Amino acid sequence: MRLGGVTLDISNSLLVSWIISGILIILAFLATRRLQANPGKLQNMLELLVETVNNLCKGSIGARHWRPFAPYIFGLLTYLAMCNLIALINFVPFVKFYPPTKDINVTGALALMTLVLILYASFRYKGVKGWLRSLIDPLPMIAPFKVLEYVTKPVSLCLRLFGNILAGFVIMEMVFMVIPYVSEPFSLYFDIFDGILHAFVFTYLTTLYIGEAIE
Repeated sequence: MRLGGVTLDISNSLLVSWIISGILIILAFLATRRLQANPGKLQNMLELLVETVNNLCKGSIGARHWRPFAPYIFGLLTYLAMCNLIALINFVPFVKFYPPTKDINVTGALALMTLVLILYASFRYKGVKGWLRSLIDPLPMIAPFKVLEYVTKPVSLCLRLFGNILAGFVIMEMVFMVIPYVSEPFSLYFDIFDGILHAFVFTYLTTLYIGEAIE
């Protein structure tokens, strides 16, 4: 696609991410436009999901500081879950969507956002001086290792999610090539169970790292 004389390469990962973002916005609008005191099934499911995320944030970040981070954690979990489940619609003719999380650029961007959030939490609740003091606590000699953690944590998040989703994708493609008509049980595992599991792991570790930054 050309825009203002510049050629933009829109990858499958970027296109699918746009589609997933649009779906999430529409679902959020439909699910919240008619909230009731006596909720129906859809509102009950939404409230259960929100309460689960809130409890996760309270347990990992702390009862005093969890609330500002809960909306981001909720969005991160639902986005990752849909990214990892998007391949389930590939049974539709002429449709071929790949999980965006098998692209290291996507997982790297999400890990970078986590790093920004960790630094924001540290500066907001400790201040710059408090953050600098935490680097030399309990001994000044461990400061380089604590600084290195700000690199290793997002890198580990990025590579863990990317490696697992890519491995599952490659395995499923090989299974489809060998036994295309009896591969549904494998698809249920790698696309549903494994996808949701790693979405939760990424989100859970993000909350843990935020909690550590606030301590």
